[in-house]
Amino acid sequence: MSAKSLPPVVFIHGWKASVLADKNTGKDEFDYTFGVVMGLAKDPSIELPMEWDSNGNQVKDNLIATEACHSATCMCRMVKLGDIYGPLLDHLEKTRDLHVFAYDWRLCLDETAANFTQFLINVKEITGQSPQVVAHSMGCLITLHVLNHNPDIFHSILFGAGAMSPNASVAKDYSLVGEKNTIVRNTTMFSPKINLSNPAALHFMAYPGERELYGKPTTALFRDGDNNNSLDLDLHNIDTWKQYKIGIYHFESGVDVVTKKMETWFQSVLDKAHNFRLGLLPKNTGLKASDCPPISVLRGDHSETDFSYTVRHSSKSTARNDGGSSYVDLKEGIGYLRGDGRVTLEDTVPPTDIPVCKIVTNAREHSEVLNDLENVDMLLNLLITERK
Repeated sequence: MSAKSLPPVVFIHGWKASVLADKNTGKDEFDYTFGVVMGLAKDPSIELPMEWDSNGNQVKDNLIATEACHSATCMCRMVKLGDIYGPLLDHLEKTRDLHVFAYDWRLCLDETAANFTQFLINVKEITGQSPQVVAHSMGCLITLHVLNHNPDIFHSILFGAGAMSPNASVAKDYSLVGEKNTIVRNTTMFSPKINLSNPAALHFMAYPGERELYGKPTTALFRDGDNNNSLDLDLHNIDTWKQYKIGIYHFESGVDVVTKKMETWFQSVLDKAHNFRLGLLPKNTGLKASDCPPISVLRGDHSETDFSYTVRHSSKSTARNDGGSSYVDLKEGIGYLRGDGRVTLEDTVPPTDIPVCKIVTNAREHSEVLNDLENVDMLLNLLITERK
């Protein structure tokens, strides 16, 4: 079949995975270039104002998303150092009518989901057909939200390495300098302080009882270090972060002074994230299984992947300026499940109320899962067959 006879394909990328350019000059400010990832060039300025505009959206800087990240490069993109989405994008560009939704991965996801909804509507109007959506990581979370509210605008969905399920692992990104904030050898481009102003990833965080509502087989994200009992922490309440020394309250966060403005901002973001997550469950939105388009999942079984953390009780806490208290240990006593190094296998699947026609597991790490072109083609063709 020719590309013109097939439904259009829309690709939506994941967290930290679009090029950000200055809207006034057109100059790329954020991309994975050799100098930046090796820590040899000046870090891009990606902190956003910690305030809301009159529409309830975050105040913007001059950066806008222009394209999904294709490859890690050097010499002004003349030399490719490694793949990001390049193999997938090049393949779909040649074989299908491809439309890429590039979004600012720093912003709250309610705004991004609204923009993505309009993008899908526009593609349908332009092409005359509902699109097949290929989503990766955070893009799956955004797609799941849109699906719950507008299922009729999809032809079908391929969730790739989907970070859809409630989790706690991004607590590391918001708590520790280095660690998961390290990009190759660059340990400063991302940090807890910078991430605080870039709140998108907080929408991954679970609220109490959410994993049960999703129908997940493994539900305990935190365990008591004294008795191994499960603890259900409310990660959408700033008091939890204070009490257990997570995020900007962690002694290794690099944040020396936590201001009232930072706390007010942080709680407002957590409130937004909570409301967004409520809209991911058919139990809350009224989405019926019969309303859903055909859906498939492609995921990676690559390595042991962070899943749960231990709460310690110590007279000499390793947390911020505390003589003794409880704290979440983000370095030792970690519980692992199989996954792609970022998302566990069970968390790549949508809530049990949403039917999935096929799940395929490869051996790739998180950023490479969708570069499995043979399985991408197979699943997209399967979804077309399922739609008929």
